[in-house]
Amino acid sequence: MISVALDDTPGLRYPAAMLPSNWYLLGLIAALVTPAALDAQSTDSGTFVIRRSGDTVATERFSRTATVLEGTLAIHNAQSTSQVYRAVIAPDATLPLIEVTVREDADSGRTKGHLVQQARVIFKEDSAAVDDINGRGLQTRIIGTQRGAIPYLNLSFALLEQAVRRSRAGAAPAVEVPFFNLGGGQTVDGKVASIGNDSLSVAIGTVEFHLRVAPDGRVLGGRIPAQNLVVDRIGGS
Repeated sequence: MISVALDDTPGLRYPAAMLPSNWYLLGLIAALVTPAALDAQSTDSGTFVIRRSGDTVATERFSRTATVLEGTLAIHNAQSTSQVYRAVIAPDATLPLIEVTVREDADSGRTKGHLVQQARVIFKEDSAAVDDINGRGLQTRIIGTQRGAIPYLNLSFALLEQAVRRSRAGAAPAVEVPFFNLGGGQTVDGKVASIGNDSLSVAIGTVEFHLRVAPDGRVLGGRIPAQNLVVDRIGGS
């Protein structure tokens, strides 16, 4: 699975061939994200800047349409780690498929940096099919999870925003959203609670996020109090 700490080297793995049982789902996804459909959609985009004591520890550029969420999470660590992701958005605000590519030293002068890992996760019912390739070859696993789980990537506020949108997709706001940890395959319930009129707290395990949220579900900024991290959203369309 994918694991990147602020000062650590990420674990490796990659996705390639899909499991035979998932080909039907892939066909549906391919039909959902045809170029003609994408051209007709409005795009929301922006950059999240994550800081600690005034120092930038990560930035995340992202764009979102009705059917696709994609972005690049750049960690300001010794390895200059970047994580590029692309996820399919379903009508119920879940993400049935996500692909992540991890590179290092993207700013060292090499064209794209050293490829560390690529991974693909497909969610279906209460399981996740993970295809993962690294220097040791291809690994394919089926991992149990919860229906509607949102992928969790450490420090990705665009994916966290998707969880907020997921919590508001039903007839009544949900107080829990399951998260599938891309760093280890565990599924953890996220507890969602209001803080005043324009803010939410999202508790994932022992980590609590305080988020400023617009009426349409966009995350405008926030903080992780226990880690002394502050995030601001810049730009958007």
